[in-house]
Amino acid sequence: MSSSPDLHDLIQSIDEQLVQASDGSEAISSLLETKQEEMIRYILVGIGALHLAISIDNLAEVSPLPPLTFLPNLPFWIQGIVNIRSEVVSVVDFGGFLNLDKGTTCNGNRLAVLRYKKRKVGLRLDRIIGTVHRGASEQTPLDNVEVGTVDTSLFGSGLRIEKNFFYILNVQRFLTAPRLIDYNRVG
Repeated sequence: MSSSPDLHDLIQSIDEQLVQASDGSEAISSLLETKQEEMIRYILVGIGALHLAISIDNLAEVSPLPPLTFLPNLPFWIQGIVNIRSEVVSVVDFGGFLNLDKGTTCNGNRLAVLRYKKRKVGLRLDRIIGTVHRGASEQTPLDNVEVGTVDTSLFGSGLRIEKNFFYILNVQRFLTAPRLIDYNRVG
């Protein structure tokens, strides 16, 4: 009968060791997770001569360009509106929005619908190049790149993929830009 308390103590000791071991493995697992870099998935697109990387988390959809309805008295860079499942979405010529030369004007037949909170805007695309997964360590700061005439206020950094440089579009900054929100008041 005296073996029962010893067995109970032995089981309790094993349970305590298991708890300590699992706490240690959680700490090790947590440490490994912090050392792994978060990977972001991007869609790579072309608008004229401009190459963009857009986080897939900021996309509502990518599709063929639906029939475009032109509206009068809009800035030249708003190409019109489209109906996507009973939702009206403005379509923007991004090269025109950035005031880039005519080589960056887009007349493609693809559409990327960007989203931030409840706001959605479509970017007309000439081509979809592909998708990539990249971490923050693979991003190139714009001060390390010759950006030419590109207004970098909508881009935080870029990705060098093969021989091309893709500007990473800050969708939140673009969709909240005063020029986009209130184009009648802002020049």
